[in-house]
Amino acid sequence: MIWGLIILSTAFATGVTHEEVPCPHGEGQVRRYHKVSTNTLGGYDSDLARYSTRAQFREFAISTCPSSYFSALGKDLDMVLPPAKASDIDQAIAASRATWMNKDKPEVWERYDTAARIAEALGRDPLTVAELYLQGSWTARDKAVGIYVGGLSGPQAAEEILDIGNKELTKDLTPEAEKLLRYNLARVAHRGGFVSARTAHLTAFLALPSLSAEERAAGRRMQHIVTIVEPALQARAIMALKAALASDGDEGRLSRARFQLADLQRRLGQEAAAKRDFHLVSMSSGAPEDLRKLAQFLLSTLDS
Repeated sequence: MIWGLIILSTAFATGVTHEEVPCPHGEGQVRRYHKVSTNTLGGYDSDLARYSTRAQFREFAISTCPSSYFSALGKDLDMVLPPAKASDIDQAIAASRATWMNKDKPEVWERYDTAARIAEALGRDPLTVAELYLQGSWTARDKAVGIYVGGLSGPQAAEEILDIGNKELTKDLTPEAEKLLRYNLARVAHRGGFVSARTAHLTAFLALPSLSAEERAAGRRMQHIVTIVEPALQARAIMALKAALASDGDEGRLSRARFQLADLQRRLGQEAAAKRDFHLVSMSSGAPEDLRKLAQFLLSTLDS
């Protein structure tokens, strides 16, 4: 049955503990979280975002000082900041806060944006900056798509589910069944990076007359996140990934960076650039075999 394949939901909480540590920039204390237990059984997405069947630790990994909005990964809170960089840090925080919906209550992805801008101001390497933007985009995606408890092992699996779902849509479905199917197919398509399919299913879902106010709000929230929030973070990740690829480095890390660059370009509709970079990954002797095969698959979806 299709329902067993595609139902997504929020599952058990990831185990975390926390401690209070001094803010590296600003006054007072900040909460740092530690991962106690989780798993990777929720699968992965086309841009290599990985999922637990519990809540995702990335939601807790970023810490933000209440007094200054200084943000960083918890593991980086012991950093000693150069006094000469204080003004640059303040400017990075201000630039990020200017993009927040609520200047006093940032969303977790907005705090990742702040951390990435601070990392840039501190001269961190571009791959570190790119990872912060990517993680931020994934926390937004988490809010939009939830968790596939059975595991969704990459874009190939997403494509198979979409094919099954499209066949189900040709049947005589009840309004409740069509509602559930459309919404879940939009979520699966988004995780696979199949933007046209996601847009089609989400648009059809929002057009259904049987939606409750809560269901319509959930659909609109998803639409806002996947068309506004995520792309903004992905665009900044692309800039950082390009900067990383313009310099020398470990070939394995750079092949992963090029793959993620290609997939972000695919997701943002930059197909020519995506094809070029997927091809380079597929031909790279330094890229892991599974990454080369995934690049070949995604390249084939662009050629079809």
